[in-house]
Amino acid sequence: MMMLDAAIDPRADYQGAVIAIVGPPHSGKSIFLAELYRQLLQRQPAQVFLHRACPDGEGMWSNEADQAIVQQIRKKAAFSPEFITITLHSIEQLGRNGCHDIVLLDLGGKRTAENAEILHRSTHCIILSAQPEAISAWQTFATAAGCTILATLCSQLTYTTASAHRELDLTARSSLQIHASPIRGTLVNLCRDQGTDCYQAAIQTLADQLIIKGKRMKDERE
Repeated sequence: MMMLDAAIDPRADYQGAVIAIVGPPHSGKSIFLAELYRQLLQRQPAQVFLHRACPDGEGMWSNEADQAIVQQIRKKAAFSPEFITITLHSIEQLGRNGCHDIVLLDLGGKRTAENAEILHRSTHCIILSAQPEAISAWQTFATAAGCTILATLCSQLTYTTASAHRELDLTARSSLQIHASPIRGTLVNLCRDQGTDCYQAAIQTLADQLIIKGKRMKDERE
């Protein structure tokens, strides 16, 4: 693995925000990230870049394709020395690229040495967790890497009470406290096959906040 020299911080010459999306598995991070990326592209199509920093076979395609086909062709892999070396170099290059106000990073769901190195090259992170009790450990993990936490978000499934079966309550809506520092909130029903109504408005609001952050960082560098 390409370890970071403690005396060198590659973020010192970044031109914009490099924001990692982190949290434990099965929290809906891929669905959240896909919607966040769409919202950012609608606002700033030329200033946003999404980089996959985990060898899990995920991508925009896995959120947009038929899920039965996704399960057949998606191939998970483990971190390899080659993968992490290329990934860390790519993140540094993206951070220095003045074309992007925001670079989003898709991280794996474990607090590993590889993900620590990626966070050492991230300016900020967003924590999304279906386990509220796990948020504190992720905050400590990110802070130790010198990564500023932009938001801590809980992910939960909300079910109807009138149904005899466990059916998602598609009238439920997500919420954000944008004036909190970091931003806090709850995203509900992050599911690929149930539409985006439950969480779209909240992620739109978050996208607006990220654009402000990215522009501010870029202006400070100029």
